[in-house]
Order: sequence, then C-alpha cells, then structure tokens
Amino acid sequence: MAVATLLKQERIKRIHHAFVVLMMISKRRFAQRLQSFGLTPPQFITLAALSAHQKPCTMSDLTDVTFHDAPTMTGIIDRLVKMKLVQRTRSETDRRVVLVQTTPAGSELARQIEEQSLLDDFDGCTALTDEDLEAMEQLLKYMLRLLVGRYKSLTDADLDAEIEKLQLFMTDPIYYMKLEDDKVL
Repeated sequence: MAVATLLKQERIKRIHHAFVVLMMISKRRFAQRLQSFGLTPPQFITLAALSAHQKPCTMSDLTDVTFHDAPTMTGIIDRLVKMKLVQRTRSETDRRVVLVQTTPAGSELARQIEEQSLLDDFDGCTALTDEDLEAMEQLLKYMLRLLVGRYKSLTDADLDAEIEKLQLFMTDPIYYMKLEDDKVL
C-alpha cells in the first residue's frame, strides 16, 4: 500500500476517534447539565420532543422518536407526570389511546434548557473567527451528507431532499418521525 494511502487512512482514523471522543464528552456534559435541572437525558429528550410538537401525541409516537420501548417510555412519562412537566389524557375517539403533552411548566423547562445549551455553545465558540465558523459549518455539512447518504443509500437531489427534511427533526421530531413512517404526508 502506498505511503500516501496509509497517511490518509491514519488521518481518517484520527478523525473517527475524535468524533467518538466528542460524542462521549458531549453526552456526559449534557447529562450533567440536565442533572442540574433534575432530569435525565431520556426524560429531557421526551420533554423536548413533546414541547416542540406542541400538541398531544400518543405513547407510540414517543417510542418512535426516542427509540425507547413501551415499558421504558411508560416509566419516563410516569416520572415526568409526577414532576408536573407532562400530563396524560385519553383520546376522545378511542379511549384505549393515551395522549401525552407538556404542561406549561414542562414547556418552560424545555425552553430554559435549550436556551442554556445555546448560551454554553456561544460561550465556547467566542474565540472562533467567522472564517473558522464557516469552515466548521462546511465540514459538518459534508459529514452530514456523507453519513445520511450512506445510512439512507441516497445521492444527489434525493440526498439534498432528505437533509432538508432532517431540519424538521430539530423543529418537531414527532412530526418528522411520522413522515418517516409514512403516517403523515
């Protein structure tokens, strides 16, 4: 194997390791931040999804978006109800269906946590120049295209459309998952 190929493989390996370490540190820091608000990561992800959706959703919707099984999701919701951050109701059309939505306190807490996270990110990036931020943004867009393209087996316009659709995940993950499951179109 050529020396240039070995060097490139070693650089890619270092980049891969850096991403793994960044994810690990980010996950730990995120858990610590949430702890100060009295939440676990699964509780916050559930609360944030409900808050973004802004209307009642089913337990099935929540298991889809959080990737938790039904019994785990029931426990998460039980604790959030006890904390008065979400409330359960029954569907008026099918009494077997449990609907969940945030309370005003739950929506406010989700907003506060998001705001604090953004402030921390802004503080951490103050030393970056506009050029640094542009380079980082372009590299992250490239990585997103690479990973989504492989995960979904998409290219060109289909890949661009999927990445555009992924922006919905950030604004309303429950709606996005319904689109993914072809429940809503």
